[in-house]
Amino acid sequence: MSALLAFEGVSLVLGGTRLLDQVDLAIEASDRVAILADSGAGKSWLLRLAIGLARPGSGTVRLMGTAMEDAAPDTRRLLRARCGVAMQGGSLLGDLSVEENMRLAIGSSDRRAGRRIDRLLLDYGLEQSAATRADALSIGERRRAELARAFVRDPELLVLDEPFEGAFARADMLEAQVRRRIVPQGRALLLLTQDRALAGQLCERVYRLERGRLIQQDAAVTVPDATS
Repeated sequence: MSALLAFEGVSLVLGGTRLLDQVDLAIEASDRVAILADSGAGKSWLLRLAIGLARPGSGTVRLMGTAMEDAAPDTRRLLRARCGVAMQGGSLLGDLSVEENMRLAIGSSDRRAGRRIDRLLLDYGLEQSAATRADALSIGERRRAELARAFVRDPELLVLDEPFEGAFARADMLEAQVRRRIVPQGRALLLLTQDRALAGQLCERVYRLERGRLIQQDAAVTVPDATS
């Protein structure tokens, strides 16, 4: 089975700092992998590299078997469309409503798409905020909207960077929703976080990014195969 996402000897140097040093990682269907890293250690660059928003200094990043640095722009966009992404700091368009951001992501106005959006808005507690501009949302609402949007295209692979940051009041609900949409459906997950407990709760493999290298850790908690 070919990996949905693979880093092959990937290195990255920025501003004289080696953020990644010969990183090798393969994520196949149903794999749930976490990378723990301190702020500024380079985990957000892993997300950008994974979906072709940045190029490695050396090595290769393959998404769905395609080398992203060699792929045409249209090919990269099509591959990204098979992923669900939540970036630290967010990437919602502030002048669009929550629902408009989700429709833009799904690229479709058919009835099934509308029902999927309505279900996600309900599950993430956003049904009253659907028409609210993204730049008027609270930090917690923005994180919930980012997560809802990440699932709107029925993705094969989720790449989530600090997905619950700023959403402390609803963190347990968000974790349960993410687990419910990943584990039973067999979706793959790459979780980038500083939260060791969250990594153990959601993922089967846990690594720490230290001085640009991945060091495998023991997962703290085994995630059940069905929702509770």
